[in-house]
Amino acid sequence: MAGVYLSIDVSELTDKLEKLATVLKPEQFQRLMIRIYSRTGKHVRQVLKTDLPQQYEIRPGEVGSAVGSARVSGWSCSIPVRGAKRKIGRQFSASGGAHGWNTLKRGKYSVTAKIVKSGASVLPGSMASYGGMPPFRNLGSSLMPQTYTRAGKARGPILPVSGIAIPQMPTNRSEADVQRDILEFMEKRLEHEVMNLLRV
Repeated sequence: MAGVYLSIDVSELTDKLEKLATVLKPEQFQRLMIRIYSRTGKHVRQVLKTDLPQQYEIRPGEVGSAVGSARVSGWSCSIPVRGAKRKIGRQFSASGGAHGWNTLKRGKYSVTAKIVKSGASVLPGSMASYGGMPPFRNLGSSLMPQTYTRAGKARGPILPVSGIAIPQMPTNRSEADVQRDILEFMEKRLEHEVMNLLRV
């Protein structure tokens, strides 16, 4: 299973946090930061469920299942996001192919996959990261709709072709949206916690 820990740039909040640190007692400031990180960490699942499907062909429920519970330690918060690479033709729908032995006999054809919302992706004619052979789909096989490629020029072995994994999405096309939405929520939590302190 692939996995990643999200890293959020909070430099925009540094000035506010530094000012708070000078007017609060150390234990008050620490409690405030723990509450902010804890609430923000719990909100990350919802952010990813909203933002990732805007760029990728993926359902919110699939994203939610990949996001682990936030772990707060001191003034830091980590959110594990796990998931294997998604198979082309299964988790990501694909088109193009031939029936039976025609996958070997007929001329070249393209295999396309719906991975990103901006349009179908055409797989490379030579899958360099697998063995340099083209992708194929045997439309008459019970193994379909999976897309495969060969490890070499021989008929076998064949290897399933995969696309991007959920943990990679927040740091690729969705990175700007994810960073923005988490930071905005964190800033709102900071304002909320400060207001609570002022009411005491």
